[in-house]
Amino acid sequence: MFRHGEIVGSCWFLCEDAYFVDEVGDELAPSDLEYLDGLSGSLEGCALSYCVACRPVAIDQVSSSSRSTYNFGTVGKTQVRRTMAERYDLVVVGAGPGGSSTAYHSAKAGLNTLLIDRQEFPRDKTCGDGLMPHAASEVALMGLADWLDEPHHGKFKGFSIYTRSAYLRQSVPPTLHGPRGYVVKRQETDARLLERATSAGAHLRTGVRATDLFRGPSGRVAGLETVNSGESLRFEAPLVVVADGVGGFAGKGLKAHQNAVARRQYFSNLDGPDKQDLHVFITEDMNSHGAGYGWVFYLGDGKANVGAGVSTAALARTGRNLKDFFDRFLEHPRLAPWLEDATPEGPPTSWSLKMGMWGAKRYDQGMMMVGDAGSMVHPISGEGVGYALESGRLAASWAHEAHARQDFSASVLSGYERQLRHRRAREHLSGYALVNLVPNLMLLEPLFKACEKDPKARLTLIEAFTGDTPVYSLLKRPRMLAKALRDGVAERVNRA
Repeated sequence: MFRHGEIVGSCWFLCEDAYFVDEVGDELAPSDLEYLDGLSGSLEGCALSYCVACRPVAIDQVSSSSRSTYNFGTVGKTQVRRTMAERYDLVVVGAGPGGSSTAYHSAKAGLNTLLIDRQEFPRDKTCGDGLMPHAASEVALMGLADWLDEPHHGKFKGFSIYTRSAYLRQSVPPTLHGPRGYVVKRQETDARLLERATSAGAHLRTGVRATDLFRGPSGRVAGLETVNSGESLRFEAPLVVVADGVGGFAGKGLKAHQNAVARRQYFSNLDGPDKQDLHVFITEDMNSHGAGYGWVFYLGDGKANVGAGVSTAALARTGRNLKDFFDRFLEHPRLAPWLEDATPEGPPTSWSLKMGMWGAKRYDQGMMMVGDAGSMVHPISGEGVGYALESGRLAASWAHEAHARQDFSASVLSGYERQLRHRRAREHLSGYALVNLVPNLMLLEPLFKACEKDPKARLTLIEAFTGDTPVYSLLKRPRMLAKALRDGVAERVNRA
């Protein structure tokens, strides 16, 4: 006899050939069942509300924490055993920061959690490697605060921003997240976050590629179909969290299209100034027909991450490719001297992303999407690790809530979206509007010049870059904006 997937007693009081089931799969029609609601029995003094199968039926015989062995019972007194799907409370697709965060916080909350990824770990991940202070706070919440402070990790306390005619230097804005951020290679970051997830109790399966959601007869999500080395595997769960980035699984009408691309390369012995800063270059080449910036982020081991990112609109308007933008950035008059004695550490690598949280659907019945899969990438800075960790933590909390209610409907899971928007919508929407409504960021050069001389405006500009305030907070500086507008008009008149 079975209750909630576990053997809890024999069925001697009916007959030796009767088999109780508490969940019915597709293979058993209603006509093949007899319902025995309220049948009295000696099961912990409880009344029964189960079904008796009138023909062979697969029934779960072990707890949901391991691979399920299914038992076929028949009136003909024959039984056959076969291995079927594994059962979990939650399956997370993708073991990057968003997936590891979801798995960690879900496992800590007591959910039986499976985390899968198509790759083996550790693996490299192309990224700028910067962890803004809010990202560092999320990493610390997973028990890795001491790890962040290891000496081979870069630590930044400020920003140096270079535009065509302005230079802005500003310390990290004061927030509850602390006075510094970090620069850590994603290969190491992702491996440590994954380690924390598994140490919290999450099950890990690598080399497994998700192919489709598995739905029950009612159409509700019942698990995940996957492939491993050509073998089809099914993982059963009432809830799936998708954390596999901008492409891949669950892209059917849910994920937004990529709107930016970036390329980075590591260098050793890069001889630049102010290694305690993140260096950001808003160059004319990248911004005359769209939006983009170059960067130099120093690690703590003598190396630096050097990269460039541009909008897909800039590619379309210029007919150029990302490699060309990156190569020209390396020749920038300010950057080129820093690279004279530098040594490349491996070839440059590229990636694409969807910046700004708008356009993606982050929840549906039985499913939530976190991190890059849910377009949780800042529309100005392109920073995504912190938002992936945060969205994963929130998704874990709503996974726990859904299990507490035993309700995995879109109505319940919409709470995840509401909470996420409450926290991040202002910063993302205003930044997204700025990048998409301004034809090219060179039009903002007078604003950058004005911020160079106005400390409060400069601080607000950096806060908008780090995601700590919406861009429209600059409206609180009307005199500065008025001067920037006048200077911009005068410059265009002079050029004409």
